[in-house]
Amino acid sequence: MEIGTDIVEIKRVPLTDSFLKGVLSESEMALYKKRKDQQQFVAGHFAAKEAFLKALGTGLPGARLTDLEIRYEEGGRPYLMFQSKRYSISISHDGGYAIGVALVP
Repeated sequence: MEIGTDIVEIKRVPLTDSFLKGVLSESEMALYKKRKDQQQFVAGHFAAKEAFLKALGTGLPGARLTDLEIRYEEGGRPYLMFQSKRYSISISHDGGYAIGVALVP
């Protein structure tokens, strides 16, 4: 099992169209538009996707961030889908930071 982690300073995450289109899938973008805490939401998704790529051992060249999709169970627990496979992740926020953790079997 491999683990990856990433931390992001929330205020440094740009909410520009080009950044959002490079990070969020279409369904994530729909969720983003409904959020009041948009910058925190994007920072958490970015951190979790970076953590997943670190767990894969590839870093950013491993996949486009939009190919990684974070979804939520009915109770709100996040998970990541990539190439039709489900992966365990965790996203947390505290102060001005968001952290993502990912496990790859």
